[in-house]
Amino acid sequence: MENFMIGFNAVMPLIMYLLIGYAFNRLGMISQSAFEDFNRALFAILLPINLFINIYQSDFSSAFSPEVLTYILLFALLGFITLAVIIPVFIKDNRKRGVMLQGAIRSNAILFGLPLGTALLGEHRMGMVSIVIATIVPLWNILSVVALSIYTDEKISIKKLLQKIVTNPMVIATLLGIFSLLIGLVLPTFIEATMTNINRMVSPLALMVMGGTFQVRSVRFRDIPLVFTVVSKLMLVPAFALLGGVLLGFRGEAIIAVLIAMAGPTAVSSYPQAVAAGGDGNLANQIVVFTTILSMFSLVFWIALAKSLALF
Repeated sequence: MENFMIGFNAVMPLIMYLLIGYAFNRLGMISQSAFEDFNRALFAILLPINLFINIYQSDFSSAFSPEVLTYILLFALLGFITLAVIIPVFIKDNRKRGVMLQGAIRSNAILFGLPLGTALLGEHRMGMVSIVIATIVPLWNILSVVALSIYTDEKISIKKLLQKIVTNPMVIATLLGIFSLLIGLVLPTFIEATMTNINRMVSPLALMVMGGTFQVRSVRFRDIPLVFTVVSKLMLVPAFALLGGVLLGFRGEAIIAVLIAMAGPTAVSSYPQAVAAGGDGNLANQIVVFTTILSMFSLVFWIALAKSLALF
């Protein structure tokens, strides 16, 4: 029951935000066009601020394991390449391919992983998890741009691909956050306070916008792209990632870092990014919603399994 409550208390607030956004739309309090405007603002400004301030405020002075970080980054790359080869075999729609690939490898590490890590480890043992999140998020942002660019009917241009990567607001925010840490930048108090308050607002707003754009009528529970992506994200990817970590001897903070990086629901920011890139926005929306809801059950399973094996 204790393990269940950890997952329940971490996920239920996210689900409630989705339901509130959905209710706003159904009751006609916020129009669909307004939600679309919010979505553009989230991708261009608010989520980048969220990402920057989380990296800026990260504590890199805690215990650091290069082996754990290297393993997680290599696993993410290997998983991306593997799925990039598998998905086109049975999915022919390019607008779905990139969305599926992004949805299957990109976890909600900031909005979901940080509070879950704190619940499992406590605030004073979050050093390794923070380092992993600050490192894996920029990689996911780059891989997401690649995923949404490689499946096109046009000839792939390396120059255009690199341009999309370096001009992506999420990538820019990540690089600025890392640069600020390297040079020891200290923001004025009022700027940091403003960004911190925006950071607290972004997660509920992003999820409410997700809920407001979700169309129940369009859901097909037997839809192959949706089912494949959800199963891959919540079960297959974390299973292989955790198995590899256990075989390498990871325990404690290390195994939780792997869990946070690989077992969480698909990142909320993947939806506005997919829409901005011309991908299947409806599929991207459903992937985020269903992985968020179902992660309450899948994460309880992974947490209980890790505890029963005395991994943390």
